[in-house]
Amino acid sequence: MKLRSLFALALAALLVPAAASAAPAKTAASAKAAKTAAAPTTSTSTPFDQLTVGGFVGYETDDVSGISLRLDGEIPFQALTPQINMSWVGSIGYSHLTDDRGFGFDFTSNVLKIVPAARFTVPVNPQVSIFGDAGLGIAYVSAKLSPPAGFEAYGLSDSSLNIMMRIGAGAWFQVNPQLKIGAMLEFDPIFGDYGISGVSSQSTFLIQGGAMFKI
Repeated sequence: MKLRSLFALALAALLVPAAASAAPAKTAASAKAAKTAAAPTTSTSTPFDQLTVGGFVGYETDDVSGISLRLDGEIPFQALTPQINMSWVGSIGYSHLTDDRGFGFDFTSNVLKIVPAARFTVPVNPQVSIFGDAGLGIAYVSAKLSPPAGFEAYGLSDSSLNIMMRIGAGAWFQVNPQLKIGAMLEFDPIFGDYGISGVSSQSTFLIQGGAMFKI
């Protein structure tokens, strides 16, 4: 509680008994009304009061494919129209992706993604809503080309920090006021060398499912 609110409560506690002793003819109803009028009405709510956090697991695929994990935080921003609500989403994701390049060569990448995005949500009914995401972030790619036994001299490993985009869509089901579950389909193009110099950019598709919890 703010210092101003504490001060108002203390002042009310001092003034109400004094007023009662000065005017003993006041009825109990009048005293109750005076206390109600003296009660503080200020609000201490912040946007973080509506914060929801969640986790997701999915599958990511392009030239390399594998498991993808993600942690999201979402804060409502404003209603653009009576039907469309906008919120800010920050996500941290990790993907472990592999590809068999033939002749015993294996390509492996570990990708860390940090993406802020805008989310546009349209309620369908009190329990179901659909949404779309658009964001721009960074992807740190650590890649390794592993040769077969006896050809270790042809192995490569490197890393790069790349710009990436996120375009996605999905749906939520509101289980209760604190919990919603959902699924999303995303397109995550990553620009620049994909870890190893000369390896082309990736434009991976992801399908993920998970849950969000209101804090």
